[in-house]
Amino acid sequence: MVATSILKSWEVLPNSGLKKVILQTPNTADENDTFTATLSDYGISATGLLTIRSWVHTTSGSIIVTDIATCIVSAGVVTITVQSANTNAVRVIELMGRADLGVFA
Repeated sequence: MVATSILKSWEVLPNSGLKKVILQTPNTADENDTFTATLSDYGISATGLLTIRSWVHTTSGSIIVTDIATCIVSAGVVTITVQSANTNAVRVIELMGRADLGVFA
């Protein structure tokens, strides 16, 4: 399990109910490493995850390319597995989902 840090979390448009969060792994993430995020921590409904996108730093601090990530959501916790064969690389993951009713901050 890889630790992540939140880079930014925001609502797509004011009062839209769509939330985005950008997460980053340390530069020790390898192929098939997993990490988890509790959707409600970012204002996303437990069943509201809509999209996931990911990128990998193939050269430290220089070349950033689209990565492959898969996810499973269970009880409002998303488990993300990074797939590309890059070792010891920073991964950036973007999640977007629907907010819980009445949560717009």
